[in-house]
Amino acid sequence: MSKTYLVFAASAALALAAGIGCNKSSEGGISGTKDTFKIGAPAMATTIKQGDKQTVSITVDRDSAFQQSVKLDAQAPKGLKVDMDKSTIKSSDPKEVALSISADKDCPLGDHIVKVTGKPDTGNPTTVEVKVTVIAMK
Repeated sequence: MSKTYLVFAASAALALAAGIGCNKSSEGGISGTKDTFKIGAPAMATTIKQGDKQTVSITVDRDSAFQQSVKLDAQAPKGLKVDMDKSTIKSSDPKEVALSISADKDCPLGDHIVKVTGKPDTGNPTTVEVKVTVIAMK
């Protein structure tokens, strides 16, 4: 009986760990082909104090035939500001982009969503949500 419980617990832990790693967008590019990409963002919310700044990693994950440039655009709600270290990712560039998120000193407390959209040269754009939790400055 205890072996069954251990196997179940280990399986549940692996499933949970697999879900924590990354938050992926739907497919962008040309659907139904290998000419597609996805945008990855942290699965867990990023916590920022009012008046502070955090940086998270956004990834452009390319399928085998996707060689296009992707233009990234980030939209933040009122009280948050965003800045990316690169706005266009070429196929020869590293897949990671740094996204800096700053919370105003009077940013509303609680959960917010920053939307990052990737637009390829041809094909469909895709969007991933970056979860942000703003807490009080102490």
